[in-house]
Amino acid sequence: MFARYRFRALVLAVALVLVAVGVAAARPLAHERIVSGDYAFVLGWLDEPPIVGLKNAALLELTTAKDDQPVEGAEATLTAQIAVGGKTKDLILRPLEERPGTYVGDFIPTRRGTYTLKIGGTLNGQPVDVSNEIEEVGSADSLTFPEALGGEVQAAIDGLRDEVSSTRAFAVAGAALGTIGLVLAGVALGRGRK
Repeated sequence: MFARYRFRALVLAVALVLVAVGVAAARPLAHERIVSGDYAFVLGWLDEPPIVGLKNAALLELTTAKDDQPVEGAEATLTAQIAVGGKTKDLILRPLEERPGTYVGDFIPTRRGTYTLKIGGTLNGQPVDVSNEIEEVGSADSLTFPEALGGEVQAAIDGLRDEVSSTRAFAVAGAALGTIGLVLAGVALGRGRK
């Protein structure tokens, strides 16, 4: 009986290891160095982790493959395109002045998921066609603090604000009418004494 439990535990452990390996293999390799001809490309995000709705930029670090020297001026001949879920967007590459050989294409990711950055064009007459999946874009939930109110709670708060505003308007109107009533009562009393 003990042997049967040991065997089950061993099978479960092997299954867990296989699942972990499969998950790790399925995840895209962010910032992987890709060599194409005389050049090496590293693709990723300017700001990590990338978050839905926050301005970010696709990042290209470009060096010579032989000795890792930064390649400058490539924005004139390279193109960049970002893709996710069957949608694509052309990006305008601009160099980062403080980091030679580094280029970014600004945009705001609007969907969660894994984006693919594609670099094309030419470098010194050599055709370039490189692409790679870059780190998955996540939701702001992982970084927000304190936790945002739920939709129903926020709707209730908004409803109370509307009611308070309406009540305030009625209170002001009631106070004005009360003041007018007191003035008229004073006038009527003054006339009645004459």
